[in-house]
Amino acid sequence: MILLIGATGFLGPPVLKKLLETGYEASCLIRTDSNITGLLDTAKSAGKKILFSSGTLRSSDSIISALKKADSVIYMVDLEHTDLLENFLNAARRAGIKRAVFISSTTVLIPQNSMAKSRKINSEKLIAGSELDYTILRPTMIYGSKDDNNFSKMIRFIKKRGFFVIFGNGNNLIQPIYIEDVADSITRVIDSKNTCSKIYNIAGKDSLKYRDMLDIVRSKLKKNFKIIKLPLQFSKLLISIYAKISGNPSLTPGQIERMGIDKVYSFHEAAADFDFSPVSFEDGIERLIKKLEVKN
Repeated sequence: MILLIGATGFLGPPVLKKLLETGYEASCLIRTDSNITGLLDTAKSAGKKILFSSGTLRSSDSIISALKKADSVIYMVDLEHTDLLENFLNAARRAGIKRAVFISSTTVLIPQNSMAKSRKINSEKLIAGSELDYTILRPTMIYGSKDDNNFSKMIRFIKKRGFFVIFGNGNNLIQPIYIEDVADSITRVIDSKNTCSKIYNIAGKDSLKYRDMLDIVRSKLKKNFKIIKLPLQFSKLLISIYAKISGNPSLTPGQIERMGIDKVYSFHEAAADFDFSPVSFEDGIERLIKKLEVKN
């Protein structure tokens, strides 16, 4: 039995789907107020049943029972929440869990310092220092879910507004990863002994310039939207002013600065150890657009 923690997030249903299709039995740890509709729909479409266990990472005692019923764990809670991870590691030790797969992020590899980066790095160190047979996967920007805040949000904005704003000249390189490639990676490593005590970067098939990515989106959408380019330094100034006025900005100057950084990562170790072979951005974005069309 595999216990999924953080399954109500956008990554949960694709991971559950892949596990059930591969023949695994799965259980999901949920809070009493969790929305489990997506998980139930996923299990129904796969013709399988799933179990649910109540508990919260705010209390290690509340998840002991669920952990004792599991053989391994897939931990999909953002590693920025180090306090929740510490509670899980404590409960896993007490419950006798040995095998766990964690989802981190290539955020830990960017040159700029940030609170999110620092917390994720600290969490990775805690995992590596635990008694678990762990595997940490570090995906790049994940896209492919109707609920993600990356390309789904971008596509909806473009369809509604007819334009898109980029910060900088658009020459920065990115390597986004399709969500089903992340789910496939998790399924491949969960029972693989040669991936224990290892950390893997996983990314899209090819790197591409941000402006070239937008050209691909334009081609797949069949919509000739306008691209507005704003200089990075000017954008940082505007966002700084906006942050002071709003008090709760959706963007920060630090995020704007990171948009100008190349985010390209080798995945040769993942390819060697568990045959990681991601789809191209062209294929992935086409699949996402079709999903959004069905939804709408």
